[in-house]
Amino acid sequence: MPIKLYGAVDRALCRLCPCFCNTGIQAGQRLHLNLDQGVIRLVAIKNVAFTTFGCRLNQYDTETVRTLLEGTGRWRTVRNQADAQVVVVNTCSVTARADATARKAIRRIHKDHPQARIVVTGCYAQRAPQDLAQLAGVSLVVGAADRVQVAAKLEDLREDHVEVMVSPIEQATTFLDVPITEMMEHSRAYVKVQEGCDEQCSFCIVPQTRGRSRSRAADSVLSQARTLVDAGYLELVLTGVHIGDYGLDLEGGKRRLASLLRDLLGIPGLERLRLSSIEPASITPEIIELMASEERFARHFHIPFQSASDGILQRMRRRYRAQELYALVHEIADRIPGCGIGCDVICGFPGEDDEDFQRTFDALSSLPVHYVHPFSYSVRPGSEAEAFGDQVPPDVKKRRVQALKRLMRDKHREFRQQHVGQMMPVLLEPGRHGGQSRLGGWTDNYLRVDMGVGATDVAIRPVRITGLSEQGLEGRIEDVVAA
Repeated sequence: MPIKLYGAVDRALCRLCPCFCNTGIQAGQRLHLNLDQGVIRLVAIKNVAFTTFGCRLNQYDTETVRTLLEGTGRWRTVRNQADAQVVVVNTCSVTARADATARKAIRRIHKDHPQARIVVTGCYAQRAPQDLAQLAGVSLVVGAADRVQVAAKLEDLREDHVEVMVSPIEQATTFLDVPITEMMEHSRAYVKVQEGCDEQCSFCIVPQTRGRSRSRAADSVLSQARTLVDAGYLELVLTGVHIGDYGLDLEGGKRRLASLLRDLLGIPGLERLRLSSIEPASITPEIIELMASEERFARHFHIPFQSASDGILQRMRRRYRAQELYALVHEIADRIPGCGIGCDVICGFPGEDDEDFQRTFDALSSLPVHYVHPFSYSVRPGSEAEAFGDQVPPDVKKRRVQALKRLMRDKHREFRQQHVGQMMPVLLEPGRHGGQSRLGGWTDNYLRVDMGVGATDVAIRPVRITGLSEQGLEGRIEDVVAA
């Protein structure tokens, strides 16, 4: 079995091996040494940095690429792009603004670090690889079905040549299961359980960029979760494109999310389990009851609400109507007191008139929804809605987004105010601001708590909520003394 040694080149090693100076490896450079059957093989370790845009799923996909690269023993992750030979940019393509943000970031990376080779992956890379390949500094564009080959492809890149490795998304037929055992974030870890989507929402291109829905084997999910908990992660976040469809493509062909959640909550040492975005139709009574009865299951739902106008929901090809949304949100609030409920809303979908928007505004005003991510509708090339008429003018879309933001500022403040004086468990995260260590963290119902200057290890501690901050809460740590 090979023995792997890691370290930096020093003068003593140069003296030990007279031919070493002819390898092109510099003194001080980090090496990967393989000692196998008496033969020493020296390979310089290169530095790679990552930039991620978009959702939590993209953050997990970045960790997948990082794990694949580091697993070769030839790459080391650095935070400072100035130290990197390669910068990987994981893109989002949910809106035209997301595309523009990715292009701007790539241009900035190339301007600031012209020596670095840029690898682009993510949904934008799958959707429009040639557009990205034309940007200065880009050396490799990698599609969703091709990530597993990224390490090998980086070894073969030629100078002044752009490689596009983007297979048809139809070739992504199985879940890419990479054994991620650590993450760049230290307080919580993401666990991807599902990829792709079989829905056909008229505004969306996810099926074209991520493929059909495919689930990860439950044994693999649980194994990774145990490994992450043993590594010290206190909170796990389940993520996927459409996690409510988990299990449909596995043996038996039925949804198994609730069963998977129960198994995860049975892992010793897991202190908090959280769901990422989940479709309304996937929030079953069984999941609601599990959250209501299990204190380690974070009281938090993020729901792609999109609209409260039945006419618009129908044009969007959403599989629910407004009354079903109302009933679901009220059931969650009744069964799970204090649950943080957030949602996504699309403003200005083709054909949305003032009456349609008013229905959505009134629904969000009356329902126990505590935060909203409002998006201006953006035409996505290849979507069904690209061909729709009745486009809403940009200034109207902007006014509607601003109206929802003003509403949500008031509702979120009201929700936060309800917690003042309460004792709440908070996942503490080390942080710095203004050159000082800061204490802060998150409640289970997704409220940010600031506790001022100080330092701590990652932990879940009881915190007395003392007031409101600009966008969250203020508090102080208090230890509970048994009576």
